Amino acid sequence: MDVSPSHTKRKQPEENSEGKAEVPTQESVSKKRNLARTCVHEVPVQLPLISAVSKLRIAVPSDLRPTEARQSVLLAVQELEKRFPQGIPKLNPMKDMGIEEPGVVELVNQIEELEQKLFSHPLHKSQDEHQIRSFRRKSELNHEIQQLKSKMRDSQLQKFRIELRNRSRVLKKLGHIDADGVVQLKGRAACFIDTGDELLVTELMFNGTFNDLDHHQVAALASCFIPGDKSGKIDVTAVLVKPLQQLQDSARRIAEIQRECGLEVHVEEYVEAAVRPCLMNVIHLWSEGKSFKVVIEETDILEGSIIRLVRRLDEFLNQLKAAAHAVGEADLENKFAAASGSLRRGIMFANSLYL
Repeated sequence: MDVSPSHTKRKQPEENSEGKAEVPTQESVSKKRNLARTCVHEVPVQLPLISAVSKLRIAVPSDLRPTEARQSVLLAVQELEKRFPQGIPKLNPMKDMGIEEPGVVELVNQIEELEQKLFSHPLHKSQDEHQIRSFRRKSELNHEIQQLKSKMRDSQLQKFRIELRNRSRVLKKLGHIDADGVVQLKGRAACFIDTGDELLVTELMFNGTFNDLDHHQVAALASCFIPGDKSGKIDVTAVLVKPLQQLQDSARRIAEIQRECGLEVHVEEYVEAAVRPCLMNVIHLWSEGKSFKVVIEETDILEGSIIRLVRRLDEFLNQLKAAAHAVGEADLENKFAAASGSLRRGIMFANSLYL
């Protein structure tokens, strides 16, 4: 609806029902003059230009071609603006139309929440162009930050996928899984190991290293998998030299396979981190029944650290026992059980060191 100034002729005073001329008041004269100066037009409006719909309705004549009909509509609109100075109320789909569909209710609530945030924003009514440009630049930078974070997450995910593929190749080469990714016998044994390097431990179980050792040597060799304090005094007895060499060779072979499969592994660093022979002599002597006084003379590691390591070693031997049982290796199972039993004595497993 469009209104524009126009010129009309001055009319004579109207007569009432008694035939007498009515004297117009100042308010009626002003209203008539405003209507006389305006001309209302009916114009088409595209749907995207409509920002809101009001819940109020006015009676619109079926024929808007007469000037009086269009002016009556204008008067009705002006009257609504007087009655609602804070703004004409909008149509609410739930309250005014009875719509209870969850999707519509959620959308209306989101619209109201966003409008409230928009209207309460300090820049909503700001006329400072520099401030508006700065805010727009901030929004653009935030958008770029989100894009860069998304790319970073995608990059990390891709790196993880590559590492997962390379580790799967390692497991296939070592025989833990087959070409279809199905877990094999060696893989089932590795599932029971969580104290030491499961790849290296299962390799020793399946290449026969433990088969040629007695349970005292098994306990000493297993101690190489338990992390603990480093010692500057490492002197391995003759009966433990060959098992230690086999352990180091197996660790070196596994590290080389991992490097061939694309994993970032330094061979010698891997061997040094996986094999810790600091307490081999101590564990071997204790397993053979020597006293605590004798065994602590073989190392410069503190007594409390030795006791903690032996107790962790006992847990590790129990894991090896469970792994051997899972793959049906009865001889190895008995050997690991005997090694564990040889450790569980004396002050090492006392309930209290003050007893």
